[in-house]
Amino acid sequence: MHDSLDRTPIEALQLSLQAIGSLKRTQIHTIADLMNYTQEDLEILDKPSAQEVITALQEKMGLSLPLNDLQ
Repeated sequence: MHDSLDRTPIEALQLSLQAIGSLKRTQIHTIADLMNYTQEDLEILDKPSAQEVITALQEKMGLSLPLNDLQ
């Protein structure tokens, strides 16, 4: 994982306060933390927040999460 992702806070994704709060409650504070999850894992968030995170990660960082652990 690139070192800069370890230092990039999830706020860099410019998410809604609801999505940021959901991620922080799940102990996801940086982009590197987020990259340890799959899209399936994000089902722990409410559906709109999960979709917002997936979309923002791709549009703002050019990154995508695998659909599940098998990918």
